[in-house]
Parts: sequence; C-alpha cells; structure tokens
Amino acid sequence: MGEGDYMPTGGHKRKYDPKHAQAIKEGGKKAQEIAKKTITEHLQKEVPKAEEELLQELTGIENNHLEKATK
Repeated sequence: MGEGDYMPTGGHKRKYDPKHAQAIKEGGKKAQEIAKKTITEHLQKEVPKAEEELLQELTGIENNHLEKATK
C-alpha cells in the first residue's frame, strides 16, 4: 500500500442513535411528498404543452411533405 493509504480495521462500530434515525426517516418522508408534488405539476403543466408543440411541428412536417409530393 502507498503512503497515506488507510485501511479500516473494523471495531469502529457506531452506536445506534434513535433521534438521528427518526430524523432520517422524516427527511425521507418529506422528500417523497416533494417528489409527488413535482411529478403532478409536471404532468399537469409541462407535458400538455410539450405535446401541443410536438403536434404542431408534426403537422408542419406533414404539410411540407404533401406540398413537395404535389409539385
């Protein structure tokens, strides 16, 4: 091993802290709530706008192909 490398030897067992564990669980619950809100907002606002823009672009492409085919 090179100079300064550290290999843990074990025996550094942490004590269980119930307050810390509870704080982690609560943080996870908050994160899930935030994720649900952002997903619903995305599906309600951004997805329909993107679909409309895509349909407009596709109709424009189809119209160009029809015009070229008739010439």
